[in-house]
Amino acid sequence: MSSSSGFGFLVNDDLPSRDDIIAICSKAGECRGILLRNQPGEPIAWVKCGPNVTIDEALTQDWVARSLEATLDGTVRVPRVYDAFSVPTTSWTIGFIVMEYIDAPDCTEKNVKRVAQAVQALISVRGPSSAPGHVCGGPVIHSFFIDDWTSPFRYETVDELEQHINGILRVGDNPKRVSLVTDASDGLYLCPCDINPRNFKKLPDGKVVALDFRASCFLPPSFFAVTMAKAMDHFIIKVARHVKYPISGDVAVMTSASYSLVPYGRNDIGAPKSLRRRKEL
Repeated sequence: MSSSSGFGFLVNDDLPSRDDIIAICSKAGECRGILLRNQPGEPIAWVKCGPNVTIDEALTQDWVARSLEATLDGTVRVPRVYDAFSVPTTSWTIGFIVMEYIDAPDCTEKNVKRVAQAVQALISVRGPSSAPGHVCGGPVIHSFFIDDWTSPFRYETVDELEQHINGILRVGDNPKRVSLVTDASDGLYLCPCDINPRNFKKLPDGKVVALDFRASCFLPPSFFAVTMAKAMDHFIIKVARHVKYPISGDVAVMTSASYSLVPYGRNDIGAPKSLRRRKEL
């Protein structure tokens, strides 16, 4: 069992054991999440679990939650994380994120402006390091990459990500190049890609709760513009109209590079040898 101990998650002494959490989730079967209750029936936590749930996601979610608390942002709230761990099975690894339970209804297609306000706050959150991806590393999850949106490498620096994208352009006979290092001169910022109304909850006081940070990594600011440029979902397109975000000259070129991956059906096209030697995924 892979553990998140030592990452500074919020303490909750009322949580059942990890074995009990695994058993409760297994009994519930496939669902969005599991509500944990104590003996009298009071909610104590919400558990997100599944094969695409990772400790990397949990670390990012908790970092964003603490960052927004520190800035006293009045627009969006993110549940703090109590625990995160993963369990290998014969088929795949199942991840578990145990977090604060916030009782509120999901946003709907009608809540475009409220979600847009939350997204505006999220993209202002600066990352803790200069490595693209989730907090503490891991692959980049972004719609730039095809299929499951997952990069084939763990990029240690923005320069490595830039080299890969320029390599894709080179393979596609595109003479243009991107300068992500320049774009990231002021740091990396959160880039939420999965802007689905069900990933947001609306509170009575006007705040919005943001959930699901699997496809939210820290990247050069232009990546959010790429997310919006590639969006085909009507809800995301409507949200984009109410969000102010930087649009660099690299966005069209990056979008072109992304579409260049489609004929190959792979994300490692154009990668330098240094990244290929390190390939983990």
